[in-house]
Amino acid sequence: MKNSAYNLDSTSIFNYLALLCTKKPLIHNITNFVTMQIIANSLLAIGASPIMAHSKNELAEIIQIANALVINIGTLDEGWIDSIKYAQHLANKKPLPVIFDPVGAGATPYRTQTAREIIKNGVSIVRGN
Repeated sequence: MKNSAYNLDSTSIFNYLALLCTKKPLIHNITNFVTMQIIANSLLAIGASPIMAHSKNELAEIIQIANALVINIGTLDEGWIDSIKYAQHLANKKPLPVIFDPVGAGATPYRTQTAREIIKNGVSIVRGN
């Protein structure tokens, strides 16, 4: 799902939350260490099943069973960038919704360039603070 647009009102948000509780989707997260527990608990609270996987050794299998991919660049390094690119490539082939949180984009050229590449490779939703 590249660059999908969602029209949301309070009724549709409620319906999506109800659907979450019914479907119990597996949400694959490549996210920073600071927020892993919060994200996992939040997803569990709304009826989803989180998995935090960033090792390239298991990404193909995880993406095959996942219902969405969440990317957060809060704790950025080369290994995680490689995993993000690979997971995003696999997600786009499935296709799978890709939610991107560009933590710190604009703070350094490294983060900004990484965020731009991730967006260029296709995301469904960009999360911002």
